[in-house]
Amino acid sequence: MAHDASPFGQHHHAGDDDHGHAPRGAGAPPPRPADPAQEALVGALRASFNVLRVLMIVLVVLYGVSGIFRVDSGWQGLVARFGALREAPAGGQVYPPGWYLALPDPLDKKYVLTGQVLTHPVTTFMFAHPEAAISKNLADIVPVKQELQPGVDGAMITGDRNLSHGRWEIQYRIENAASFVRQIGSDPNAFAPVLTRLAESAVVREVAGRTVEEVTREQLESVRGGVQQRLQQALTDLGTGVTIVQVLAYTIEPGAVRDAFIDVSRAENERRALEDQARERATEALSRAAGGAWPRLLAAIREYGALQERPDADAAALADALSRVDALLLEAEQQESGQVSIRLREAREQANTTSAQLRQQFEQFERYLEQRRDGRELITMLGLWNEMRAEILGNRANEIFFVPASNVIEILVNRDPQRKIELEQQEIMQRQLQPRP
Repeated sequence: MAHDASPFGQHHHAGDDDHGHAPRGAGAPPPRPADPAQEALVGALRASFNVLRVLMIVLVVLYGVSGIFRVDSGWQGLVARFGALREAPAGGQVYPPGWYLALPDPLDKKYVLTGQVLTHPVTTFMFAHPEAAISKNLADIVPVKQELQPGVDGAMITGDRNLSHGRWEIQYRIENAASFVRQIGSDPNAFAPVLTRLAESAVVREVAGRTVEEVTREQLESVRGGVQQRLQQALTDLGTGVTIVQVLAYTIEPGAVRDAFIDVSRAENERRALEDQARERATEALSRAAGGAWPRLLAAIREYGALQERPDADAAALADALSRVDALLLEAEQQESGQVSIRLREAREQANTTSAQLRQQFEQFERYLEQRRDGRELITMLGLWNEMRAEILGNRANEIFFVPASNVIEILVNRDPQRKIELEQQEIMQRQLQPRP
């Protein structure tokens, strides 16, 4: 390669035209243009880096705000940091409804649990049937089986060694979310097996002390209350934070013996109805007899009767009990309530009438005695004859027959005390029917 001398004593190589700068002066070649593909690649990389930078910033912001959570009305919130529950702003560990800010996952774990009433069915004691878990009327689906298949047909054994079927519904509410999460977890579905086992134990214990009639119809409300109390106690002992709101039960006898139980129940209902009617009639009769004072009067009479039956009864106690009966009778008479007052008034009237008659007869006897002493015996006999005739003919208890053919009057003197009592009762009834002045 040839070398030319430059005016400045520098050498210039001919091959340097491709890599160096052209000498200054007129007639120099233009600069070489850049590669378009290279420039496009550089621009694309620059834009990609900008987009990636924006995405990273957005992701960082989104990750930062992911710790914001909301607790709706009727729900309960919890925040756990590294497995330990944090304290809520308002105190305690349960976050009430509202918006809250916590650290994003996995630093802070957020739990939101419902505080509404949940229902859990227990069909362990039901017979095998597709609608056993939803039917409200078990009588429509109970099968008539002579034998129950263990493992398929569930049943409860009552205290009188009878069988009965039952479907139970447990209505509960998570009262303390913190205790629930610590003992059960954040998933309410995980609580279902625990609740089922505890409910089965409560049902078995409660039913074991009852008869089949009590379990199926007579005291079903009491059985429900007993199961609810036992189940609540078990949940409280475990610290689950769950409150039992209500326990519903639908029970029925096995289909093979249901008709017999229905007949027995019908007979028991009829017996109770007859007893109620008898008590109503007794109350009505007692009310008619003594008015509103009959409960106290009846109690006093029974007390007096019980004292009379005791061999060691004290005379003073008997007298005191009898005085209470007399006082209540007098009170009933003064209040003019019931037949007691009527009978007492009639008895006093009869006593006064009898006393007046006896006084009159005594006075008449004294007059007859005085007349006999004066020698007026004939007048006395005529007077006695007239009085005797008036008494015989005017006595309703005597029966008088007149026979026209013989001109004979037959008088049948009725001395039957029962007939006299009947006549007196008729007179009393007539006086009661008459309006009182």
